[in-house]
Amino acid sequence: MKILIIGGSTDIGISLAKYLKKIGNQVIITYNKHKCEVNDVECIHLDVTNEEEIEEVINKYKNIDILINMAAISYDNLFLDNTKEDFMKLLEVNLIGYFLTSKIYSKYNKGMIINIASTDGIDTYSKYSMLYSASKAGVINMSRSMAISTSNKVLCICPNWIDSNSTRNMDKDYLASELKRINQSRLITIDEFNESILEIINNYQSGDVVRIDIKGDKLWIKKVL
Repeated sequence: MKILIIGGSTDIGISLAKYLKKIGNQVIITYNKHKCEVNDVECIHLDVTNEEEIEEVINKYKNIDILINMAAISYDNLFLDNTKEDFMKLLEVNLIGYFLTSKIYSKYNKGMIINIASTDGIDTYSKYSMLYSASKAGVINMSRSMAISTSNKVLCICPNWIDSNSTRNMDKDYLASELKRINQSRLITIDEFNESILEIINNYQSGDVVRIDIKGDKLWIKKVL
C-alpha cells in the first residue's frame, strides 16, 4: 500500500513510517519546519495551511491508499494568557489542516483517512491545554461527520501520553503529576502506538473513534464513540 503521513517529522511519525515501511508499504512523510531524512522513506515539504501545496503533494503521489493526519502544534498557557492569534494559528494547523488534506485527498483517492486526535479531546484535558484540547475535540467530531460525507473509510485515533522525545523533555515532576491525575500508570511506548495503528486499521469501521491508553500496566485499545 501507499501511505502518506502528514506532519510525520516527529520521532512518533518517523517511527511509524519505518514500521509501516518494514511491513511492506511505500511510505511518504511530509514536514513543515523540521526536515527529516529516513532511509527508504521519501520526505517532502508541506504546509498544511496551503491548499495549493496540498494539491501538489496529493497529485504527485496519486493512488494513495492511506492518508494519516498527524500535524499538530500546541501552546501550554492558562486561559487568560491565550490570545486570539494563538488560537487561530493552532486551529489552522490542528483542525483546518486536517480538513484541507482530507478534502483534497478525497477528491482524487478512494482509500482510508486516519486522523490522529488525543484523549485531551475527550477527558484528559488540563487547564494548560485548552486550545489544543478544543482542536482535538474538533478533529474527533469532524472525523465522525467526514465518515458519512465521503466514500473513504475514516478513523479517528485518540492516544494518551506517549513516550516521545517531547514527553521525555518535559518537567519530570509535572509529567508525573499529570499521569497521576489522569490515572495513566505509564507512558505508551512508540512501538505500542505503531502496532495499535495497524490493529485499528484492520479491525475497526469507518466513523469509529478509538482510544489508545494504559489500564493498569497494559495497553488498552477501545472504540469510545
